[in-house]
Formats: sequence, C-alpha cells, structure tokens
Amino acid sequence: MSFTEMRMNKPFTIPILATLLTAGIILVCYFFIDRPVADAALSIKSTDWHSMAKQTSLLANALFIKTLMATGILIGACDALMNGLTRRSKHVFYLCLSVSCAMLIGDVLKDVFGRARPQLFFNEEIYGFYPLTGEYLYSSFPSGHTLRIFSIMTGLGYILPKLRLPAFGLALLVGMARVVALKHYPSDVLFGAFIGIMAAVWGWRILYPYEDRKA
Repeated sequence: MSFTEMRMNKPFTIPILATLLTAGIILVCYFFIDRPVADAALSIKSTDWHSMAKQTSLLANALFIKTLMATGILIGACDALMNGLTRRSKHVFYLCLSVSCAMLIGDVLKDVFGRARPQLFFNEEIYGFYPLTGEYLYSSFPSGHTLRIFSIMTGLGYILPKLRLPAFGLALLVGMARVVALKHYPSDVLFGAFIGIMAAVWGWRILYPYEDRKA
C-alpha cells in the first residue's frame, strides 16, 4: 500500500494498526508479565500503597460513573431543549455516549472472555480464560474501571486540549491502581485503556465532522 493510499484509508488504517499492536502487547503481558507483576503487587498488600490504590480506584467506580453519565444526559437534554443543540450540550452528549459505549462493550467482553481475576491465581492457582462463566471472579478482562476513566479522560482531552496531558495522567494512575489493588492484571488494564480510548476517538469522529472540529 502506497503512502497516498494509507492517507486515504487513515480512519481505518490507524485503528487496525493500533489494534494489532495492542493485541501483541497483551499476549506478551499474558505469558511473561502479568503473573510476576501480580506477585509484586501482592507483596505490598499490607502497605499504604495498596490502600491508596483502592481509594484511587473509586474515581472510576461503576455506580459513580453511571450516576455522572445519567446526570450529564439530563443536564444536556435540558440545555438542548432550552437553548438548542449548542456545542456545550453536544460535548456533554459526546462524553456520555463515549463512556456508555465503552461500558457496554466492556461488559459484554468480560463475559465472553471470562478471565480469572488475580484472587483466583493467589488462592487457587487458577490463571487464564474461562469463557462465558458469568461470575465476578471470572470477569477480569478488560478492566471496567480503566475503560471508564480512559473514555472520560480521552473525551475530555478532545473537548479541552489543554487538559489532555493531566487527564491522561489521571487515567493512567487509575489503571495502575487497579493492578496494585489486586483486582486486575496489566493486560486487563491495557485492554480496558484501549477500549476507552477507541470509544472516545470514534465518538469524536462520528459526532464532529472535520469542519466542525475546527469551529
């Protein structure tokens, strides 16, 4: 494929390459990194680092995020009814849609993959994927907290570019906290981040035509 053809197919070429790269890193993590990192996290379970990680995870708590999204949709709808579909209300809808899509995709994939959580590895030496198990301890992949925070922060970075770096840093912090809190493996977090970012990226491309992004 020529450079010109790659430019023409850019909306699809980049996501495909990103997917392949992410899949490759996930495989490396699964076979060589996840278990050693989980053991390292277990070794600091009785420290303040573990407690801090659990508290940090609350930033992406499912109930909190769902409440936030429901409130956002209500506020955006009221704003749109009173003032028309302004950029402000459109931004609110964009964030809510991106996060909701990420959460829906994540919930489905958790059941499809059925990956055993670290607790099972520590207590029963169970490691790997058990598809369609449908139980909490077999819903580690992808990380729900991570995909929620990454979808929000990526979307926020599009809306407010000056906040892009600190937003990404906060999302990364929450993702790392899930590993330290012994809830996920690094590959779970990586996959969750990928889903969250992709949901926000595609939401932006669909809802905001190129000329509108520059407005």
